[in-house]
Amino acid sequence: MKVSYPYNCAEKSDIPDDAIEHLDEELIDKLGGNFSLLFPRFSEFFSESTRIIDENWDKPTLVLEKGVRNWLKYILVQSKTKNIFFSLKPKFIEKEGEFFDEDHEMLPDGWKEIYRWFNAFCITDLDYSPSEWWNTPFRYESRLDLDDYEKGSGATRKETDEFSKKIGCDRRYLKCWLLTEVGDALFINESSCDQKVYHVKGSFLNDFIELKDPVKKLDSYLSHLLNEFPLVDFRWRD
Repeated sequence: MKVSYPYNCAEKSDIPDDAIEHLDEELIDKLGGNFSLLFPRFSEFFSESTRIIDENWDKPTLVLEKGVRNWLKYILVQSKTKNIFFSLKPKFIEKEGEFFDEDHEMLPDGWKEIYRWFNAFCITDLDYSPSEWWNTPFRYESRLDLDDYEKGSGATRKETDEFSKKIGCDRRYLKCWLLTEVGDALFINESSCDQKVYHVKGSFLNDFIELKDPVKKLDSYLSHLLNEFPLVDFRWRD
């Protein structure tokens, strides 16, 4: 599939000289290899999803577009019909250490790899990365609070208030990090940092469960998605 970005770099030597300084050397030195080589820590936690990408999708490339002030930067993985865009973080943003840990302490440990080198990812049949999407984890700044969730799900304020009380937190801290086209939603109580993730379906907030292993379950779900199986067939609840 063609993409709408002016630069699609399969190797480091393909990258424009004036873009190099804006990119993390640790990543671009690995360009040309498998996805698992590019993001080994993500691959460790999401092993089945990574295996499918390595075996069934093309090798990652780096797509670029120069803006007025910054470069748009994505790692792109393609199949015959789909694109996966991993939105790379700016070089100056810490990928390790105190600030990263503090900003992501509400997440299960494995989920932090979705936000270390990139700011989540989308799977699309478009030739560019959309600013909003379903079905894969949201960008960090795009996660939904309960007010936003009400608008899309049809849940009432009373229902979301009761939901947050049953979880045991102030409604301000209960955020949706993933929402699918068929209404499956994953919530995290960001005030507790207890590694817990809750699944609900649409506006049925009384019927929520805690995922037994949120990293393994997300890996299983992403594998299902990468294989292009119907979303309605995936079972969040064992």
